Amino acid sequence: MSPSMQRLRAEIASDLQIFASRVDVLTSLPCLSDAGRPTLAEAAVALHHAYGAIESALSRIARAIDDGLPEGSDWHQALLHTMSLAIDKVRPAVLGVETRTLLQRLLGFRHFFRHAYAIDLDGTRLEDLRTCARAVLPLLSEDLKRFDEFLSDVGRE
Repeated sequence: MSPSMQRLRAEIASDLQIFASRVDVLTSLPCLSDAGRPTLAEAAVALHHAYGAIESALSRIARAIDDGLPEGSDWHQALLHTMSLAIDKVRPAVLGVETRTLLQRLLGFRHFFRHAYAIDLDGTRLEDLRTCARAVLPLLSEDLKRFDEFLSDVGRE
C-alpha cells in the first residue's frame, strides 16, 4: 500500500477519534438546558471542535481522492453533499444520508459559533446538538469504517 494512502487512512482514523473524544466531553456535561455559562461555553467549544475534526477528515478525502475541495462561499455545505455522493470509478459515498443530515446540523452550529461574537448560548439548543452529536457518532464510525475498507482495497491494487 502506498505511504500516502496509509497516511490518509491514519489521519481519518485520528480525526474520528478526536470527534469521539469531543462527544465524550459533551456526554460528561450535566443537562445543558439549565446549565450555567461556563458549562454552555464548554459544550459549544466541544461541538465546534467535534465538527472541525470531521470536516478535516472529509477535506483530506476531497484533496486526496476527489482532486480538491469544492469551491465557492458555500464549500462547507458542498463538501458534505459531495461526500454523500458515490463518484463512478473514483470512490463510493463516504457519508450516508442520515449521517450527512446530522452533520449539517452540526455545521450550522459551527458557522453560528464562529461568526456570532456577542451571544448568549441557548442551553436547550445545545442540548439538542449534543443529542445530535451522540447520534451521529456510531453512524459516522460505520461510514468511515466502510470507506477505510475501500481505501484498503484500493491500496492493494
